[in-house]
Amino acid sequence: MSTQKIKIDIVSDINCPWCYVGEKRMNSAIAATAGKYDFEVNFKPFELNAGIAPEGMDKKEYFKMNYGPQILSQLDEMNRRLANVGKEAGIDFNFDRSETINNTFNGHRLIWLADAYGVQQKVAEALFYSYFTEGNNMNDIALLKEIGIQNGIPAERLENFFESEEGKQEVRQMEQWAQAAGIKGVPAFIINDTYLVSGAQPEEVFHQVFAQVAPALQQVATNGESCDINGNC
Repeated sequence: MSTQKIKIDIVSDINCPWCYVGEKRMNSAIAATAGKYDFEVNFKPFELNAGIAPEGMDKKEYFKMNYGPQILSQLDEMNRRLANVGKEAGIDFNFDRSETINNTFNGHRLIWLADAYGVQQKVAEALFYSYFTEGNNMNDIALLKEIGIQNGIPAERLENFFESEEGKQEVRQMEQWAQAAGIKGVPAFIINDTYLVSGAQPEEVFHQVFAQVAPALQQVATNGESCDINGNC
């Protein structure tokens, strides 16, 4: 009997900390199934800050503009909470290493390209780590190329990739698809093109979803003639 397939489309943004947490929790849930299911995981783009200039925007100015000046007094506590949640998921959040919110469109183009080489998840995780742990600029073209090469995209394929138009239309179309599907926040996990899991849910929620969308086959009649694995008929 073949292993049941579970397809997961992760709608996320590179500079979303809960997307990183949610992806880690999902991976832990997948690992715990010990090969019970055949998983296909894909990343779909969602830009939380699509209007940010290529050079990025100061974090404090960004938060103040979007949430009001009172948010500044809450940032340290928010970061502490996220750091603790991240530690449980195996993430080392270093929010103080970056003072900028970056434009992530080119990062999503890199993730799109990575799919052609079967390394999409590796590239996405490397981008999360580069931003949240190392504090790097996610619109630094040289850095994006380096991450792509280190994670399995051929160097020659990236030589003029970001200077071209390649991947732009495809990323925008996927973003429009997510909006048309009613996704307004990330992470969002679309299971088997049918079921939606919103937010960075605990690992046990993923276990429940996996069991629901790919239940074990139940025997309803057991007295028919058959042959067993020992050749007895």
